[in-house]
Amino acid sequence: MINDKLITVLLAILLALGGWNLQRTFTLSQDMVLIKEKVGNIEHELQHFKKLQKKKNRKKNKEKTG
Repeated sequence: MINDKLITVLLAILLALGGWNLQRTFTLSQDMVLIKEKVGNIEHELQHFKKLQKKKNRKKNKEKTG
């Protein structure tokens, strides 16, 4: 009788921990997608900034030589 209750309680704890673990994994996965998107946006902005810097440098070089 006590063994049955103990097994039931342990199974309930195991299921609760499994559910919590699954939920936490899903949340981390969503967070990772958002972080990757933000990194992608930063990389895109950085590339755009580098292109603008090159254009400015070319313009300055033309003014110096021209």
